[in-house]
Amino acid sequence: MKTKRRIATLMMTQLIIICTCLASVEAQTNVALCDVGLIFKNHPEFTQKLAALKQEADQFKVTANQVQQQLAQKAEILKQYEPGSAEFNQAETKLAQESAAIEIEQRDTMRKLMQNEAELHYETYVQVTQFIGDYCQENGIQLVLRYNSESTEPNNPQSIMQKVNGSVIYYQNRKDITPIIIQRIVQATGTANRGQNNVQR
Repeated sequence: MKTKRRIATLMMTQLIIICTCLASVEAQTNVALCDVGLIFKNHPEFTQKLAALKQEADQFKVTANQVQQQLAQKAEILKQYEPGSAEFNQAETKLAQESAAIEIEQRDTMRKLMQNEAELHYETYVQVTQFIGDYCQENGIQLVLRYNSESTEPNNPQSIMQKVNGSVIYYQNRKDITPIIIQRIVQATGTANRGQNNVQR
């Protein structure tokens, strides 16, 4: 009788150990890694819109420089008048008003460009997290850790510190779902030939 109890107790203990190991394996299986920065870099729609915003910002800088040159030329005209004269005061006031109006307009334009870029990043991030969430639900993944998959540059202190301060020290390639998410986003945006095998780092 005691022998049967011992056997039963031993079997129960082994069962508990097996269940614990299976739970540990399952927990590990339900964790994935994702390089969000790399997804943004390979997001066709995001990169296209970001390039358009950069082009708009570059054009704004060119126009702003031209306007500043025009103001400088107008300031030279003041030298034609006697300081303190009615003509001088009138031209100086007009130039100051014009300069202030241009400064306000340029500040508003720059603020709008920055706001548009922030909104683009936010909208893309929401979309990316939705793709990640959908994939995780389909594959039973319960936790996704963000990490940087770029190689460390030994001569770049910033690159080294990013790796040193990173949360992920070791991982298996099969845990990285980044290429899958990139491929899904590329397919969803209707852009071909840029997927898991064509990831740009």
